[in-house]
Amino acid sequence: MGAYQQSPGGTPGWGGAPAPAGNPELQQTAAPHLRPGETLIGVFPGALDPLLPLSFHQDVVGGPNSTTSAPRSIFLSFLWGLWRGFWVAILPRWAAELIFPSIMRRQTYGMRMDRAAYRAMRRPLHGGAWSGGDNSTARHFWKAVRTTPGEQNKADHDLFTLVLTDQRMLLLSRHQAYQREQAYQALALLELPRGTYGLRRDAPGSWFTDRLDLAFGDGSWIALNMYDKDDAKQCAALLG
Repeated sequence: MGAYQQSPGGTPGWGGAPAPAGNPELQQTAAPHLRPGETLIGVFPGALDPLLPLSFHQDVVGGPNSTTSAPRSIFLSFLWGLWRGFWVAILPRWAAELIFPSIMRRQTYGMRMDRAAYRAMRRPLHGGAWSGGDNSTARHFWKAVRTTPGEQNKADHDLFTLVLTDQRMLLLSRHQAYQREQAYQALALLELPRGTYGLRRDAPGSWFTDRLDLAFGDGSWIALNMYDKDDAKQCAALLG
């Protein structure tokens, strides 16, 4: 793979963090995607927040299943998630597909009762997973990951690699969990120019994940799930 450029002598990069930050193997993954003269600042494996919508047709922002809905809607969503997860778990596949066709199009992970229950129980305490309209940057970010090329069942595709440079943020495809620790060939999914994104202030904490919230210039934001606290802290330092 091609070489990347970094500041001489490990000079601190954007945000005061040493450049580049992140796994050295992933720095090699990012290298072919850099422009001439572009400086790599950090590269981190990440995933979408567990409570972000699984598909285009559910949990529409501001809709009845939204993470920011009223308490009554949240409670009804909780009951519906448990009820639907129960029947999908015990019915034969053909029967579940007739009754709940939308969830039968997802990968097995998305259909499992335990994930449905997990999402339903966490939702009231989560503080939301994103905010923005159909044309917001947050939605484009989410859609880019969910529709990563090469995936047969796109609804539950959660993984990506986040690349920060002195010019932009670049989102790269990642299909397997182990790719967070080794170099691999990636596709570019989305890029945003520097100055149009940053760290969301006053984001709620999480007892379950190492959460990191990205805020965008159009006022939208999205929650991410980093793999460990060190990655979350380093990425936050570069974004802040």
